[in-house]
Amino acid sequence: MTTALAIRQLSPDTLQMIMQVAPTMHMARLFGTASAEQAAAIMLKGFELGFSITASFENIHVIEGKPSLSPRGALALIHGCGELAGITVTDELDAKGAPTACAVTMKRRNGFEYTARFSMDDAKRAGLVKPNSGWEKYPANMLRYRAIGYAADIVFPDVIGGTKRADEYGADLTADGDVIEGSWQTPQGGSQPQQPQQPAASPVSQKPMTLAMLSATYTPSEIMAINGGKIPQTPEECAVVADKLERRKPVGTDLSLDVDMGGVMSNGSEAK
Repeated sequence: MTTALAIRQLSPDTLQMIMQVAPTMHMARLFGTASAEQAAAIMLKGFELGFSITASFENIHVIEGKPSLSPRGALALIHGCGELAGITVTDELDAKGAPTACAVTMKRRNGFEYTARFSMDDAKRAGLVKPNSGWEKYPANMLRYRAIGYAADIVFPDVIGGTKRADEYGADLTADGDVIEGSWQTPQGGSQPQQPQQPAASPVSQKPMTLAMLSATYTPSEIMAINGGKIPQTPEECAVVADKLERRKPVGTDLSLDVDMGGVMSNGSEAK
């Protein structure tokens, strides 16, 4: 029996390419990324799930500091994984023809299947139906994509990497299932999301360490080798890796790092 683990292994060469492209993707202002580091993170997440670099920006959205999938992106991964045996979508209507619910059945090649159903009553209880929202303008599409997402959670969690969909985080969708950027609300009545705590100071730098800052001084092979073959994901993990790499260097070696808005600077020199 085959399994469909969509998560791809990241090689040092791929990481190096992503880190080189990230500043350009950010500065192009085509995808609404907040920084080069965020652009790199989106490409890393997308690559692991199976998207190309540019498709990653179309299907991966950062909401409240967390990566999420567009419903269409989740469906694209499922159709392309090779494990899908069938999908049945059943739209439910009332006597006047208005959509009331949608039931989606997904089936894997190994025979496992599951049906998820989402109704307008469910949407109203969750506070999703708001004036001028997708739930008011095209409810049938919104019901369909929500049911698809919940079915995917049960039948294809390996294919979508356990990633939640953007609509689950509060994002509004177009009629075609694309995410409307900025349509989600921040928690606690619109307050700004909490900023991540800065890691404790390390011998390398007093600033929060990022993957881009590490890559300015060390090769992807060095970073992955000292971190058990994995890419550090958070500032705290990057700080630990930087500390380990620093201790490995000869005494007296200057490893001070800095970063600006346009790119990465190492040892005080301007980014090229």
